[in-house]
Amino acid sequence: MRSVSSFFAGEELYPDLDTEAAVSRLSEAIRCRTINDADHSLTDFAEFDRLQELMRQGYPHVMRSGSFELIGHAVLITIPGTEPGLRPCLYMSHQDVVPVVAGTEQDWQHDAFSGAVDGTYLWGRGTLDIKNMVFGILEAAEYLLSRGQSFRRTAYLAFGDDEETLNLGALAIAETLESRGVRLEFLLDEGSGKIEDGACFGAPGQAVSMISLMEKGYADLELSVESAGGHSSRPFGGSSLEHLARAITAIADSPFPARLPEPMAVAFETLAPHITEEPLRSLARDVRGNAGAIAEVCAGQPETFPFVTTTIAPTMIEGGSSACNVLPQNMRAVINFRLNQGDSTESVMAHCRSAVKDPRVCLRYLQANDPSHAACSDSYGYHTLTKVLHEFFPEVLFVPAMMVGATDARRYERICDCCLRCSPFMTEAAEAQTGVHGTNERIPLRSYAQGIRVLIRLMELANIQS
Repeated sequence: MRSVSSFFAGEELYPDLDTEAAVSRLSEAIRCRTINDADHSLTDFAEFDRLQELMRQGYPHVMRSGSFELIGHAVLITIPGTEPGLRPCLYMSHQDVVPVVAGTEQDWQHDAFSGAVDGTYLWGRGTLDIKNMVFGILEAAEYLLSRGQSFRRTAYLAFGDDEETLNLGALAIAETLESRGVRLEFLLDEGSGKIEDGACFGAPGQAVSMISLMEKGYADLELSVESAGGHSSRPFGGSSLEHLARAITAIADSPFPARLPEPMAVAFETLAPHITEEPLRSLARDVRGNAGAIAEVCAGQPETFPFVTTTIAPTMIEGGSSACNVLPQNMRAVINFRLNQGDSTESVMAHCRSAVKDPRVCLRYLQANDPSHAACSDSYGYHTLTKVLHEFFPEVLFVPAMMVGATDARRYERICDCCLRCSPFMTEAAEAQTGVHGTNERIPLRSYAQGIRVLIRLMELANIQS
């Protein structure tokens, strides 16, 4: 696979874009340790105050032309359009980042909150997830407004503060807009931000990137068992750990069926002319008729498996004995599910209860939500976004897809039928895989500049030329 930057086009456009200053502003933002704990009493909101002051000071034309609102610690900037008959669009991201895993601090080539720039990369937590998009959106709007452009279509710039935990900031913004009677034409949120080889889709040699039309559902299922404990020489009836382990195994041994969701069916229809490998080449000639067979092929590959089934991932277990000869007492475990289109939190719970027949094991959700709605690929927002992406990445095939992770975008479904998830800040797939929530998160400087150009062009088409 070629380097990501070899797919870039249009880098000569907007020659007066000051990319060095843009990188400097993002570097300052990376130094803000905006980690929002689910327990807000543990959050240092002074770091969010610092970040928001950078927004106010760094983008004077945005602040002058628009209104800056704090909704809790979430940010909503409204740049009013001159034609109220045009439905607004919303560009979004989130201010918060995940913490560095304890004990891995020394594994970073540059400190995770240094914002170091070495001439090739900008380093630090948030360079990929996803302050780059927060500040890239602001850079694009500032570029246009500082050059005398006025928006015909209203633009909202919305930056939640707790996407990595509770998504309540995004919900508060969405509820605020709903109370004002706002209905969006489309929104753009974070997405894959990768250009990959299409081999896993049967199209080796074809560069592919995804625009997610929906996201899977999410559920944390807690399993708990209570026990009196006691001496390990008297384990009659089995220990609480044994009952818990059997329950986890029962669920893990009861996988959900493979099913091709609608966005992935459209993806294969888009990919079909480029698929050269069997059996997908023949199956893709009639995607709808062969949906079951395509899903089975995808289920057998690690890259495509998450796109066709509800996944089961045991992630936590607590309460074991601290001594080898003592029976544990009360124990709990958590299994994380990502729900495929067609499944629901209710059906997943029923599936698990059917698998676990032990009455001593209690099951309850810690948090859960159904899969999001799917945006239509035949829409103004999707067509406008793909037009811009093809201009700047002409050799890449952009395909509609389903996002297997979770984003803030689902919170806006109450006011938007076209929630699109795609980051224009393209980086190497391996760097994204290890850097997002991992060690040595960094973004190539060329990728950051190119993403800003994409956003400028998108705003030109959607907000100025509409």
